[in-house]
Amino acid sequence: MCGSMGAVSGKLAFDSDLDQYAKFSCVAVFIVSNVVMWATYTRSLALSDCTTTPMIINMACNFALTGVLGSLFFSESHSYTWWFFLVMLIAGLTLMFSPEKEESKED
Repeated sequence: MCGSMGAVSGKLAFDSDLDQYAKFSCVAVFIVSNVVMWATYTRSLALSDCTTTPMIINMACNFALTGVLGSLFFSESHSYTWWFFLVMLIAGLTLMFSPEKEESKED
């Protein structure tokens, strides 16, 4: 979530015609949100048994939220392919983190 906030605030700070105070505020939010994102990401790497789980979650959340926030705040349009793969990404994460059912073995 912090990565997508950083992306939105960075776009506002560098691509819009805001006054100096608003640009400074957006740059501050950009820097703080990226620092918080990296701090929580490195903490999750340290606490996880493997590095792939935090990496996939971080990438998927940033991809999804940045695209959705871009659509909401900047009226950016995404192709049906983009939305399809977003749904596939969410489905993959759901499958990846769903509890596994243990099958009973009959001897």
